[in-house]
Amino acid sequence: MKLYYHLSLPYLTNTYLIGPASGGRAILIDPGAMDVQLLELVESRRYYISSILVTNPVPAHTNGITTIMRIYDAVIYSGAGQFENYPCVCVAEGQSFTAEGFQVEVFGAQGLAPEAAMYKIENCLFSGDAISAGRTEDASRVFSKPLLTSRLKKIFAVMAPDTLIFPASGPPTTLELEKNFNPDLLPQTERVSAEFP
Repeated sequence: MKLYYHLSLPYLTNTYLIGPASGGRAILIDPGAMDVQLLELVESRRYYISSILVTNPVPAHTNGITTIMRIYDAVIYSGAGQFENYPCVCVAEGQSFTAEGFQVEVFGAQGLAPEAAMYKIENCLFSGDAISAGRTEDASRVFSKPLLTSRLKKIFAVMAPDTLIFPASGPPTTLELEKNFNPDLLPQTERVSAEFP
């Protein structure tokens, strides 16, 4: 598996491209924009976008889809049933499916938004807006931060510590780092000492 990163402007969000080592059918995750740089990345690696995974159907993660669908014939996977005029394969917590030869597991991001999803491919978790390096999503932008942090703790309890986390914004991190240093994910007794040394 090859994984490439692209910064989508103007939102400053991450878009991820996943494909085989030698080109072919590929997956695009959260295409906030389809600009010249992303098109050059796809084409220079000899990829064909045939699957799009959406972690949260908001413009910062979906504005590139209309352009992408003019170039490629892709299947859209999302927690929402439809995106504009394009049908989506509606995904939900606990599902798994195969996209372009990769096994994809779906995890819900309850508390963030009802249709939000996270996707695990091999040892990589694409977390969308749910978590970024050292923080969970800002409470002012989520439905219920306690519900979201509780859900993340349950998910992380069954994943390997070396799982890589690729967020919608910010740098990548690992599950082990988040469990040990993210104040929202620490047990209450450790949280106080982590926040106030």
